[in-house]
Parts: sequence; structure tokens; C-alpha cells
Amino acid sequence: MLSQMIRAGRLDRSFYESLLFDNYATGNAVVMIIIAGLLPQVGRIPQVGAFSLVAAAFAVLASILRAGLVTAAVWAASVYIFKRHGNPRATFRMVGFANVAFFPLVLTGRPGPLWLVALLITAVWFFLALRTVARAQFEFDHPENSFVAATGLLGWYLSIILF
Repeated sequence: MLSQMIRAGRLDRSFYESLLFDNYATGNAVVMIIIAGLLPQVGRIPQVGAFSLVAAAFAVLASILRAGLVTAAVWAASVYIFKRHGNPRATFRMVGFANVAFFPLVLTGRPGPLWLVALLITAVWFFLALRTVARAQFEFDHPENSFVAATGLLGWYLSIILF
């Protein structure tokens, strides 16, 4: 799984294309989503006990819902706006591995100036990962893949507001 994370982080298009038919990778994508959701919460969970378990469970649930909303945005823009065919489960796998872009936020800890820089890096990296997803699954060129990636980024932003 570590090699998959590295390839996803490098935005390796052939890796994302291999996820189209790799049903086993769905579990790894969910694990990736959970890791990306839990790691930023590690320093914020003050206690060990019932409260920390609830906070951790909420972080896991929120990260899965965020990935679902981003997946829905990418898939819907591709299918309904650009009239392409695609498998939503494969889109979910790809978006799950695109969550490797959230690791810079883990390194910064609490909000501050460094955190804002990490947030900018994360947003750009996630946008580029979503462009790779759009190219790999739906074979979009520029500017269509940028539009689809922007809808996914908008879905991420909406998920932050909602969850």
C-alpha cells in the first residue's frame, strides 16, 4: 500500500488507470481516506477515553463523507456535463488515493501561518490529483480535466463547510 501511496502522490497516470479495474484497491482507498482523516486529528484529541473515540469516529465518518462528496462532484461533472461514461466506484477508488495530498496538513499541526501554506499546497496538489483522475478515467484533456478537478475541489470545500 505504501508503494500505491507514493505512486498516487507522484500523480502517476498509469497507476490511476490501473485503479479502473482493480476492485481490491477499493479497500486500500478507504484505508487511505481514513488515514488522511485521522492523522490531522491526532494532536487535537485531548483525552484518551470515550471522548477521543467519539472524535476519532467522527473524523473517520467525516473523511469518508468528504471523499464521497468529492467523488460525486467529479463523476457528475464528467457524466452529466461532458457526457462521458464512467464507473462511480472506480472514481471513488481514484479519489481515495488522491487523498494522499492531505498529508502536508498533518505535518503542520494547529492553524497558523505554516498551516495556511500547507493548506495551499494541499489544495493545489489535490487539484492536480483530481485532474489526473479525470484524465485517467474519462480521458479528458485540458480544459475539461481542469473543470472536473475544480468541481471536485468545490465538493471538498462544501464538505468542509458541511462536516
